[in-house]
Amino acid sequence: MTPPADSGDAPLRRIVRLMLALAVLGLLAWTLARGLQGGVSFLAGAAVSGFSFWWLQRMVRSVELAVRDGRSKGASGLLHSLRILLLGGALYGILRVYEVILPALVTGLLVAVAAITLEALYEWKNDPTS
Repeated sequence: MTPPADSGDAPLRRIVRLMLALAVLGLLAWTLARGLQGGVSFLAGAAVSGFSFWWLQRMVRSVELAVRDGRSKGASGLLHSLRILLLGGALYGILRVYEVILPALVTGLLVAVAAITLEALYEWKNDPTS
């Protein structure tokens, strides 16, 4: 039995929905705990986390296409390899220019990790082979 064509995208859609839900919950929690500055700090971290996840997903898709087609784009590979450096520069800019609450920012940075972990637990619980 072959799986539906879009079954590989279902986990990705769940991860994105989980990231959005976690971002909203975190924004509310940090705003209630530390005011607007806490909420904005969390949201800045969550935005960087979401952008990093999106960029990583694009990199995986481009590697998949390169393997399937047998060719690669050198410039694209270089840009993807500089992802961490570029995101680190953005975080440095956020920390230097804005007065952020560091624990809120770090919590926001973990949104993608938490969403991926929740998706893994969901897949583990709903594994049809066990």
